[in-house]
Amino acid sequence: MINDVTPLIRRVLWGAAALAILSVLAVLLVLRVSQDAIGFSEKCAGGFCWGYQLEQNKFSKQTVLKFTGSWGLNLRYPLPKMQLERVNEDRWLANDRAIYLNFRLKPLNNPSADGEHVQVLYDFQRGELYVASALQLWRVQDFQGGGNPSKNWLSDEEFQQVVKRIQP
Repeated sequence: MINDVTPLIRRVLWGAAALAILSVLAVLLVLRVSQDAIGFSEKCAGGFCWGYQLEQNKFSKQTVLKFTGSWGLNLRYPLPKMQLERVNEDRWLANDRAIYLNFRLKPLNNPSADGEHVQVLYDFQRGELYVASALQLWRVQDFQGGGNPSKNWLSDEEFQQVVKRIQP
């Protein structure tokens, strides 16, 4: 009974499979070209490369901060759906082992607003991430902080002390 498939049905099944594959490829292509790299830097030494990339989806305005390393490092941190004001400053520290990022996130519906200041420091050698911002971002809420979401997070002053410690 299985061999009773007519040539017409075979052609229809092959055509449907080809159409399904082309549809999946088209969706993946649209997703790929809808990403804008709005910040990027990479360093290489000793046969390894490491860096960061800020990508924003054109349609959803979802922004993702990525840290990558050729040794398999691939960290992705989604940022709130806000307008990212281009990176004010990206600076490599400590002989290029750490990256310092400084940018603003503004509400999508009010681009004239000041927005929230965000400072990020990632040490590729130690795998340590430091953040100073009033936004919760991807940090877990501090349930012992009495409802103050920034109680145990770095202030701007504490963040600058970390930067000075890494880059004397």
